[in-house]
Amino acid sequence: MVNVSMMNFKKIFLLLFCPFLLSSCIGLRDLKYVQPSENTQLNEYGLIPVTYEVYRIKKDDILAMTLITSDENASRFLGTENTSQFKGAGGSGAGTNMNLYRINGLAVSAEGNINIYGLGEFHVYGLTLEEVRKIVQARLDSILYNEGKAEVRINMASIRYIMLGEINSPGEKTESDVRVDLLSAIAKAGDLTRFADRKRIKIIREYPEGKKFITLDITKEDIMNSPYFYLQSGDQIVIDPRREKVTGVGGGTALGDVLQFLSVGMTAITTYLFFKSL
Repeated sequence: MVNVSMMNFKKIFLLLFCPFLLSSCIGLRDLKYVQPSENTQLNEYGLIPVTYEVYRIKKDDILAMTLITSDENASRFLGTENTSQFKGAGGSGAGTNMNLYRINGLAVSAEGNINIYGLGEFHVYGLTLEEVRKIVQARLDSILYNEGKAEVRINMASIRYIMLGEINSPGEKTESDVRVDLLSAIAKAGDLTRFADRKRIKIIREYPEGKKFITLDITKEDIMNSPYFYLQSGDQIVIDPRREKVTGVGGGTALGDVLQFLSVGMTAITTYLFFKSL
């Protein structure tokens, strides 16, 4: 009788714990970043080519305008309202024959416009940086009456993005380096938690036509082939939890997982003994 009872107990125990153990384990492959992938594409030099998605300007962006000219009067024409710096390219004391430049932060308004003192207002929403440069350059040339007298360069002054979910330091991030890839952003935000689903990182990206949902797997090295690997201003990065966080097992420390396992085991044994005594 005892042997039969013990056999029944073992069966119940295994039935309770086998699914529990299988569903609660987080394997090393689920935690490691950029593992080898057969889908990784290399160039003729055996390197992973860098691919950027063309950026289209959004509202609330901050653009950086640089004016390069050998004519100091042409540089002064734009006025200090557009200027955060004014230097000789060769350092202080550079002569008027040296290139002079001004750097300015231009905020894109809610209407999608920028205003450059001395040049006027430009509608830039949805345009590329090169398209903005061309229309500003054309306006400048028409005012100076001397094409080539000054050269305009337009870049992003900074990028802003939001990280939320299973990351140690969520929130809005601002970077002066406009070439920020997803892995760098994760590192700067204190890395992902153990709960994070690294195979399904979601990026919500805004376009003039609407928003797009992108899913990336950062456990595979072929993520670097993706044009979405580099972030754009306004991106929202969402890191969902793995199901182990919902069950409460597999996402904590090793000691915590053992204690939880023992706790569930004791509950199962107590339940079995209770029904056995009826």
